[in-house]
Amino acid sequence: AEQQRKKEEQKQKEEQAKLAEEQREKEERARLAEEQRQKDEQSRLAEEQRQKEEQAKLVEEERQKEEQAKLVEEQRQKEQARLAEEQRQKDEQSRLAEEQRQKEEQAKLAEEQRQRQKDEQSRLAEEQRQKEEQAKLVEEERQKEEQAKLVEEERQKEEQAKLVEEQRQKEQARLAEEQN
Repeated sequence: AEQQRKKEEQKQKEEQAKLAEEQREKEERARLAEEQRQKDEQSRLAEEQRQKEEQAKLVEEERQKEEQAKLVEEQRQKEQARLAEEQRQKDEQSRLAEEQRQKEEQAKLAEEQRQRQKDEQSRLAEEQRQKEEQAKLVEEERQKEEQAKLVEEERQKEEQAKLVEEQRQKEQARLAEEQN
């Protein structure tokens, strides 16, 4: 009976040892599973962080592109305004030069007229006795003056048309400037 009891105790010890080993293996598996779960969680969080950083990088790149485009557009508008101002100044210089040319032309015509009158007076004084020739010369002079008047009227018409065109271009430039 003693031997049977010892045998039974030995069997129980072995059974307990087996159960303890199984429990240890179970705990080890659970520990390893928990470690793997934590690793997976860290990997997931790291991937989320990487994606967030990548998204932030893309957003920043887009913002920089938009800012660059804005700066380019501002530079283009500044250049356009500068060119428009240069053109305005050129037009103004052309207008002033044309006014000066017209003044000089008028002075020249006035001098020519004065000289013609002087010559005419001399001629009349010299040829006073030749009445028929005088009448002929007077008629020729009248025709010349009529022609000059027609030429002057035509020139004035052309000048007026030019001034109207310049005014239209100025108005167009002004509207373009306001548009800008």
